[in-house]
Amino acid sequence: MANTKVVFNVTVNTYAKELYLVGSNQQLGAWDAAKALKMEYCDTCKKYTLAKMLPAGEAFEFKLLNGKSWSNVEKAQCGAEVANHLAVAAKGLVIELEVNNFAK
Repeated sequence: MANTKVVFNVTVNTYAKELYLVGSNQQLGAWDAAKALKMEYCDTCKKYTLAKMLPAGEAFEFKLLNGKSWSNVEKAQCGAEVANHLAVAAKGLVIELEVNNFAK
């Protein structure tokens, strides 16, 4: 199966020391926080970004972490759980997300 580049852009509206992405497939760490992928902060666009090659046509899920720990997983602004983000890798896919809170 051919790979395609997927771009993740995340706006964080709360404090984030370092933002990481972890997901359901091997390329995204297979839900292992120790293998989570560090996102880079873009001063120009004021977002955290990550580009990753993923198998084209494959569905995947992911979450965002403030640091490499599940104890700091993203939460809704009210503190409620956030469902896993779901997408299908496709050519030109750019995923735009906003995070308002993390577990404390």
